[in-house]
Amino acid sequence: MKRVRLAGVVTVCALIPLLVPTILVLVASFSAGEVLTFPPRGFTTHWYGEMIANGAVWTALGNSLYVAVLSVVINVCCGVPAALALPRVGAYGRALFTVVLSLGLSSPTIVSAFAYFDVYGRIGITNNLTAVALAVAVTSFPFMLWTVLAAIEDLDPNLLPAAATMGADPVEQFLFIRLPLLAPGIITGALVVFVLSITDFVVSQVLTTVDDQTLPVYLYSGLRGAISPSLGAVSALFIVVVAVAFAVVLRLGKVERFLFRA
Repeated sequence: MKRVRLAGVVTVCALIPLLVPTILVLVASFSAGEVLTFPPRGFTTHWYGEMIANGAVWTALGNSLYVAVLSVVINVCCGVPAALALPRVGAYGRALFTVVLSLGLSSPTIVSAFAYFDVYGRIGITNNLTAVALAVAVTSFPFMLWTVLAAIEDLDPNLLPAAATMGADPVEQFLFIRLPLLAPGIITGALVVFVLSITDFVVSQVLTTVDDQTLPVYLYSGLRGAISPSLGAVSALFIVVVAVAFAVVLRLGKVERFLFRA
């Protein structure tokens, strides 16, 4: 009981410095002043109306959603086959290829971002959100791979032989037995990749321009001048989008099944 209480206290103490800045920004976004301050000078929703009418905000949000969705598609199309193939190459081969496929996390993100910038510059790809999505997909690929591998480990090895004895061919075994059982891992990986991709800043900051910037980059660009409460309103929009995506991860993905394994 004491251990549980201690864990709760530690959790609360860790959450306070993470949540307080966010709460302060949300409260300050209702300030009637011209500069984002806390405590707010009066109360108004004017800045949210201004945000809704600002086409640049929605363009940046659309860019972020495009990068995130395409990153998910790339990860699902590449991560699921890779995870299915790894158990067939033996223990040493699996360990080796898992490390190779996880190289997207092996170097600092800023180093990877400039590496992509150099490669894209050499082959003449600039101002291309698809290229940005590809770079983001590579950096987040290990999370898809690991969750699907974890789902594969949970499979009962006797199910496929049992299905074969009932007359199911390999295609039917995959579609009606294996794929439904792997679905939680695939969904979890896709949702985690979506959250990581839509919140990506480092890669997007290096690879995008003013014409195709994502929402995190748009928010950062607004910090260069006077910080208006409208920027707080945009931050609130971004927080809501990410919070909804993260809530879906926790609700549907059951991410704890893959992160806290016995």
